[in-house]
Amino acid sequence: MKYYPIELHAHTCHSDGDFSIHQLIQAAKEEPYQVLTVTDHNTFAPYEQWRKEKLEQNQQDDFDGNLLVVPGIEWTTFYGHMLVIGANQVIDWRQAQKRSLDPQLRQIKAAQGIVGIAHPFSIGSPICTGCHWDFHIEDYSLVDFIEVWNRTTPDENYRSQLAYEWWTSLLLQGERISCSGGRDWHRMEAPSENTAISYIGLETFTLTEVYQSLRQGNFYISLGPVMELSFQQAHQNYYMGDNLLPESGILQIMVQDTPQPRLQAFGFDPKTIRVIQNEQVVAEKKLTKGEPLRVALQLVPGYLRVEVLGTAKGQKNQRLILSNPFYIQES
Repeated sequence: MKYYPIELHAHTCHSDGDFSIHQLIQAAKEEPYQVLTVTDHNTFAPYEQWRKEKLEQNQQDDFDGNLLVVPGIEWTTFYGHMLVIGANQVIDWRQAQKRSLDPQLRQIKAAQGIVGIAHPFSIGSPICTGCHWDFHIEDYSLVDFIEVWNRTTPDENYRSQLAYEWWTSLLLQGERISCSGGRDWHRMEAPSENTAISYIGLETFTLTEVYQSLRQGNFYISLGPVMELSFQQAHQNYYMGDNLLPESGILQIMVQDTPQPRLQAFGFDPKTIRVIQNEQVVAEKKLTKGEPLRVALQLVPGYLRVEVLGTAKGQKNQRLILSNPFYIQES
């Protein structure tokens, strides 16, 4: 299993971004991301433009150089925005009702779409109509992830804490739902503004595998440092989003420094791993960068997740990495 840097939320001039599709792809390569999801508001147009140009050159793969390009949209309504990734058609947002989004979510799922709630606690009407999440959802199994960290300086934004609390409350209610980080990339940010980055676990570097890992929740979000994470049980390794048994096992983790040059300047320094079962801290260990750490655990039904804490912009004990959960079955 290898983890690749992925951007899940990016715009072009086909909606409200400044980039052309080619400028966005070039900027992603320079970052460097290895996977880019293009999510303009209610349109696949930039991806379709890129795909058409590739076909004219007799190229049918999903890559631009070494960058894997993923189709998506930001499904934009008066009551909230969603990232819809990989759907084979656009579901009409105008039919969405605030009292229940479930009918449209079922249509998106039928179209093979992966669903992520975008910036749920952003300021809404009248400043940014629809940016705040106001929809009611009855069946959260129709939602794959919540964008917990959005745009620049997510570590300093109180809306990130609100989104984090909502995500963890849904986990406590028994929902299987992931967290994501979205740059919400419209243009190049100022050098003083950091952004979160997501890392997705892939066995093979393909579009199909990206879809599978997003649905499973085999990805994590970070302010910069990178992580290898697995759980060993009965001599087999499991990854985020997998099902575990309520038995003993070994959590395996290794954390290393930030590889992205743009983020290195912020000095994010990982110090501690915090292991959480059902929102109870069950272990907290000091880590040494680049050295594997093994933590023996006795699991109980529910879920298991990991946070990496450290120094961020001179502040200690800040969340630098949030893993997505492993899910522990009833015995």
